[in-house]
Amino acid sequence: MFSRSAMALALLVAIAPAFAEDNAKDAKEAQEATHVGKVVSITGNKLVMTSKEGKEHSHALTAAAKVTCDGKACKAEDLKAGTKIRVTTQANDANLVTRIEAIDMNKSFVDTHDGQVVSIAGTKLIMTGPQGKKEQTCTLAADAKITCDGQVCKSSDLKPGMKIRVTSESETPQTAIRIEAIDKNLKFTSL
Repeated sequence: MFSRSAMALALLVAIAPAFAEDNAKDAKEAQEATHVGKVVSITGNKLVMTSKEGKEHSHALTAAAKVTCDGKACKAEDLKAGTKIRVTTQANDANLVTRIEAIDMNKSFVDTHDGQVVSIAGTKLIMTGPQGKKEQTCTLAADAKITCDGQVCKSSDLKPGMKIRVTSESETPQTAIRIEAIDKNLKFTSL
């Protein structure tokens, strides 16, 4: 028979690696940095790109680098000169690329933020970040698409406390182009 303390110790030993893995992932994400530019060329694991300011520089792609174009997985060699990209590099080595996000058909990169509605008045939305952290204010774009539980709705249908996912373009982060609200469903429809 196992004593309670032996079972507790066994449980701790079994789940400790999961916590260590989460902490390692969080630490890795905190070390990464991103910047935007355009592809000049990609040969093997070498990316040559220009920055937003037009300055040419190069990076090495890690073996595990993830590459997407318009949100779909692709190969680095599929990216053509002139394609707009957002590159994620490691902070401890800015020459190493861990991710390339390319846009071809889309006009710009998008960012999403999850939170809850605090209030909405006209085109002004006040929301909290995840876990109720810090309030943020954004303006709804004139053509913003809004859904509630996967159904098209109006901004006036958004109520305080509703969980929301707000999408904005990187160039205009304070302007919401899409809002997904969940009221009865437990998950966002876009995931």
